[in-house]
Amino acid sequence: MARSTRFYIIGLAGIALMDIVTFSVAIATVLLVPIPQLPVHTTEHHKNASIWQQLTFGFHYIIKRSGLLALVVSASLFWFAHDLGGSVATPMILARTENDSRVLGSIFLVAGIGGVTGAVLLSVWGGPRRRIHGYLLGMVGAGVSKAIFGLGQSPQIWLPAQFCSSLNFPLLESSQTAILLAKVAPEVQGRVFAARSLMFQLVSAIASLIAGPLADNVFEPAMKPGGNLAKLLAGVFGTHPGAGMAVMYVSTSTCLLLVGLGGYACRCLQDLDDRGSD
Repeated sequence: MARSTRFYIIGLAGIALMDIVTFSVAIATVLLVPIPQLPVHTTEHHKNASIWQQLTFGFHYIIKRSGLLALVVSASLFWFAHDLGGSVATPMILARTENDSRVLGSIFLVAGIGGVTGAVLLSVWGGPRRRIHGYLLGMVGAGVSKAIFGLGQSPQIWLPAQFCSSLNFPLLESSQTAILLAKVAPEVQGRVFAARSLMFQLVSAIASLIAGPLADNVFEPAMKPGGNLAKLLAGVFGTHPGAGMAVMYVSTSTCLLLVGLGGYACRCLQDLDDRGSD
């Protein structure tokens, strides 16, 4: 989707050049950074373990620790709602702008600027002393910003809302990673992080799979004139094409907000910063 908006401005040759340059910078950065190797210790995790036990070790490690389990489950719920709404963001914008790719491209551009700005500010600030606050506040901030984005019907709302949304993700992600690095024993971090990534990929795939049918068969028909939801929400979202996807987007954004707020009611998440390494 992002490629289609870039094509409008710089063409196929520009896209290819951009990808080659960014790939080269990424590879060069990795090659130039020394990566220290932790000493390998033979522990009970490695002795007499079958292939299946080694493959599932990361999941068992997370499940046995309530704080880590709450962290991964809350993040999975967040990314499920995020990707469910994100899957309809592009068609929603195109439907509301009569397929104006320039507006869509501007939104992607602002998203990138917001993410870089958030990373720079976080590098200067260092983040909150309690990482769990950065994690949960990042969720709340993203949820509020995305809800405003979904309620908007013009670039004047979309662009600042998108910037504010992207601003939260460096805080959210870095706080979560810092907690995991502090709480997971170094010799098993690879398998635990792999298990976490697999869970995120699964929920993301499910969200992407069901987003289209939900938008086409449930939300869009419901927001057409005379539709079930149009009777209640037409004054806010309208009844033109894209209104149903906007309702869906705001609904998922509200879920992001609720996941973040709900984390403050979860004792094992709040205590996670206070515990030593597991």
